Amino acid sequence: MRVQLFPTIAAILVVSTTAASAEAESVQFDIARQKRSPGTIDLFKHRHRHRLAKRATSVSHTVQEILDNYDYLYYANVSVGTPGQKLRLQIDTGSSDIWVQSAQNEFCQESDNPCNETGIFQPQRSSSFSPISNNFYIAYGDGSYAKGEYAYETFDIGGASVKNLTIAVATDANATEGIMGIGYPNNEAVVSSYGSSYQYKNLPDLLVEQGFIQSRAYSLWLNDLEASTGSILFGGVDRAKYSGNLVQLPIDLYTGESQPSEFFITLDGVGYTNADGSGNEVVSNMGEPVLLDSGTSFNYLPDGAFRAIANALSASYSVRLGYYVQSCTITSVNASIDFYFDSVTIKVPLKEILYPAITASGRQLTFSNGQPVCLVTVASNRDLGVSILGDTFLRSAYVVYDLDNNMVSLAQTVFNETKSDIVAIGTGTTAIPGATPAATTAPLALSSATSSSDFLAADASATDSALILSTTQATTRTSDLATSVTGSRTSLSALLTATSAPQSGAAGKHSHISSGRVWLDGFVAIMVASVCTLII
Repeated sequence: MRVQLFPTIAAILVVSTTAASAEAESVQFDIARQKRSPGTIDLFKHRHRHRLAKRATSVSHTVQEILDNYDYLYYANVSVGTPGQKLRLQIDTGSSDIWVQSAQNEFCQESDNPCNETGIFQPQRSSSFSPISNNFYIAYGDGSYAKGEYAYETFDIGGASVKNLTIAVATDANATEGIMGIGYPNNEAVVSSYGSSYQYKNLPDLLVEQGFIQSRAYSLWLNDLEASTGSILFGGVDRAKYSGNLVQLPIDLYTGESQPSEFFITLDGVGYTNADGSGNEVVSNMGEPVLLDSGTSFNYLPDGAFRAIANALSASYSVRLGYYVQSCTITSVNASIDFYFDSVTIKVPLKEILYPAITASGRQLTFSNGQPVCLVTVASNRDLGVSILGDTFLRSAYVVYDLDNNMVSLAQTVFNETKSDIVAIGTGTTAIPGATPAATTAPLALSSATSSSDFLAADASATDSALILSTTQATTRTSDLATSVTGSRTSLSALLTATSAPQSGAAGKHSHISSGRVWLDGFVAIMVASVCTLII
């Protein structure tokens, strides 16, 4: 994407704004989602959302806040301005800018008030609002965009009141909610037009500078699909929320980079664990850079990998839906799809990687045998140009994003743990409590137009697949759908792009169309047009 920000104005963004406070405190961002029963999740709109009260932490040097899970994405309840205006922003590790909705945005002025649920910011009501420029513009991989003005503002979250934070106020956007990007400053929208010398200090930077946390590092615990709470913890690690070793992996670099700009790590392979506990690796030696992105709902991998996963699930491809499908009944099987990273493996239970296919009217799609249809939430990365592991993967992983040391630490999550054992993250190369280095410490080099690795996938055998499904015998085929799923496949990405704001190039560092945020919201129009005939 291009950011039209005049250099003389952009230079203001690099000015230091606030001195650090005398003593760092704690900031914790908890995550809250609405608990739903299987078969009631609507793919087309966020329903019955609620927020929980902020929960304080007694551990210094950390910050935690409650986030709302709106079906597919995670939101933080924040306060912007003086006096504070309450807003709900999407947490996005795949981008680096914070922007909020303005009442001037015509999209928010429609008769159904689409922006009211997440909130609208009114600069004229804030005494701390200080304009910088009116040339903010950002575009995302799902076709959404926002433009408006940069400003300094007070930003309250999890008990931390950050002063003079650079945010943007969108006067024109085609999305209903603002974004809280918490990635590297050199992935900010302004950098793509004017270079790294114009980057500004974003939220992780100022949390450190103003003394709330000690390092630019935070932990993400999304909890399981049906859980009501989880957390993102700035400046700390909650040792009660993961099992096994917390393993540090290097963040991959673009060729010629000395510092990373996005959270890519190397995926070595994929496999599965059967109901009897036996495992099988179906793709090995991948060496595939994958973006760990909380702003993406599903997962996007090279064709060999995602087809191998589909084969392991005995899933069938639905041309109409654009995804592999399988009966939701197999989610009761104690089996998992496994992702291998150096010396750590993340196992994603079937109930986390399969998602009910439900129409806008709330009808569950079914096969002709009456079993509910679930989407396999792994798809091809061919149209995106990058591989992404989104929320249906991240819920099963405890992830520590360490911007200071350019590392990501991974461990298997502990679902629904109510206890906490929070330890502050200090400074230096050994700052992450309890983390051990991976066997391979060298980052993978990425090209500027990130391409998938060339590898071959071993198909799961019929015997192997049967082991996963042995307790349900739920194997289905596309022909079992209530209505025939025929017709030519239309690229999801192409359909989104055709009706969206102009974009430039593939997702990734140099285009700044964030490869995160490939939302199910973007899946809506396609689903409505394609699958209404499948409703029983």
